[in-house]
Amino acid sequence: MTSLRILNALKPMMALLAAVLLLQAAPSRSGKTEGVLAELKHLDHHEDSPLHKADATFAERLHNAVKRSNARIAGFQNIIARGVSPRGADFDPTSEELSRGSSFESPVSSSPGSYFMTISLGSPPQTKTVIVDTGSDLVWLQCAPCTQCFQQSNPVFDPKSSSSYKRIRFYSSWCSELPLRYYDGGFCTYRYGYGDGSTTEGDLATDTLTLTTTEGSKHAVPEFTFGCGDKNRGTFAGADGLVGLGRGALSFNEQIRPLIGSQFSYCLVELSAPATSVLLLGGASTTVGNGLNVKFTPLMRNPVADTFYYVKLNGVKVNNQVVGGIPAGAFTLKRSGSGGVILDSGRTLTYLIRSAYDPILLRLRSLIQYPVLDSSHLGLDLCYDLSGMSRPVFPSVTLEFQGVDLVLPADNLFVRVDDRGKTCLALAGTTDLSIIGNIQQQNHYFLDDVENERVGIAVVGSVITHQRLKLQYGGKKIEPTGTEATHRVKVSRLTDF
Repeated sequence: MTSLRILNALKPMMALLAAVLLLQAAPSRSGKTEGVLAELKHLDHHEDSPLHKADATFAERLHNAVKRSNARIAGFQNIIARGVSPRGADFDPTSEELSRGSSFESPVSSSPGSYFMTISLGSPPQTKTVIVDTGSDLVWLQCAPCTQCFQQSNPVFDPKSSSSYKRIRFYSSWCSELPLRYYDGGFCTYRYGYGDGSTTEGDLATDTLTLTTTEGSKHAVPEFTFGCGDKNRGTFAGADGLVGLGRGALSFNEQIRPLIGSQFSYCLVELSAPATSVLLLGGASTTVGNGLNVKFTPLMRNPVADTFYYVKLNGVKVNNQVVGGIPAGAFTLKRSGSGGVILDSGRTLTYLIRSAYDPILLRLRSLIQYPVLDSSHLGLDLCYDLSGMSRPVFPSVTLEFQGVDLVLPADNLFVRVDDRGKTCLALAGTTDLSIIGNIQQQNHYFLDDVENERVGIAVVGSVITHQRLKLQYGGKKIEPTGTEATHRVKVSRLTDF
C-alpha cells in the first residue's frame, strides 16, 4: 500500500557514527578495552528468535508483546508494593527449610524482556541464547543435570564440560548480593522468583566468560558470577537463560566493569525492520554518545527496587503544548517506593500513570480526526483506520525529562498493525508507576552511565545495524562489507503535524 510514506531506514547517520569512532576512539592505555558489541534481536519479530512464528501476522506478534508487557508491569508493581530489596535480607542457615517454604519474589520482572543476545561461558566456551533484561541483575543459564527445566532449542549448559567452573561459597560477597540464598554444605544456592510464578533455582557459580571486543579480539573474563539453574519453572521464551543489565553488582554490565567501564548503550530498530538492534558496552558507548551530542538526565534510585533505571519526568507536551489536567507530582517517586518513571527496554508499550495518561489520551483524540477502530482484541486503547490515506499525519508528544526533552514523532507513538491501514497508539494507562517502553525508545541512542548516575539520550533517526557498528581502532578504515554496503531497508513511516 502507498498510504504511508516509505523511507530508507539506513541513512548517512551510519557514516557519521563511523567517522566519530574513527576520529575519537583509540585503544585504551589503561589495559581496558574500548567496549563490547552485541546484537539485540526482538523476541517476536526477528526470525532467529525461539518465539518467532513465520506464519504469524504482525498484529499477532504485537499482541503477544503487549501481553508480555502487561504481565511485566504487574510484576514490577508487585515487587515495589512488597518492598523487596534487590540485596535481600540476612539469612540464617539454620532456618533453611522455613525459607524454602516461604513465598518470595526477587527484583526481576514477571515476564522476559523483548530482546535476546548470545553469550559464551565456560572452558571451552558454550554459546547460549539469553533474554536481555534491564530490570534485573542476575545472569543465569539452565544447567545440567536439570531436575526440572523448561524446553529450549539449544543443549543446556553443562558444568562438567567446563574446566573453569566453580561453585561459590555461601559466605562470599557474591552470595550476599542475592535476594534469597541458601546454605548448601558450605556453598551458595539461590532461588529467583518471578511475579507470574516462574522461578529459577540452582547453584551460584563462576566460570570464564568470553567476550568479543569492539577491536575484534576475544577476551576472557575469569570467575564471572552466574546462576547455574537446575530447577526452573516457566517458559522464558524458550531461551537458554537471562542476562540482567540492572544496576546491581551481579549484573552483566557491572561484572565486566573493570574491563570496559560502567557505561552501556543501545539503539533499537523499529519492530518492522529486519535489521538487528545494537547493544554496546564500555567506553565506546561514551565515544559514540559524544559524537551524537547526547544530553543527559539524572538517574534516581528507589530504595525498595534499586536495580531499576528511574528518571525524573517533569511533564508532557502534545504538539509543543503543555497537556493540562495532569496533577502536580503525578510522576514523582515517593518515599514509599511507589510512583516514579522507569526506563525499560524490555517492555513494548509505554505505560503512564492513569492521572497523566487520561488527559494525554483526551488531547490526542481531540487532534486526530481519522475513523476510530476497535482495538480491544489487541489490548490497546486507540486505533485508527488509515486505509486510503496517502500521507497521514499525527501529533507529536514530548516527554520533558530533567535536562533533556524526548520528542516522540508519530513513528514512536503509533504502530501500523496490518496492511489494511490499522494504526494504533503505543501508550497505555496504569497505576502506581510509569514506564517508558521500547517503541518510544526506537531510533534513539540511550547511554546508561551507571557510574555517574545518568542517562544520555540522542536522536538517531535511522537504524544502527550491528554490521555497521563493528568498531575498529588504531587508524583502520571502517567500511561496511559485502551486500551491507548497498543494502537499504524500506519501512513504513508516519508524518507529524
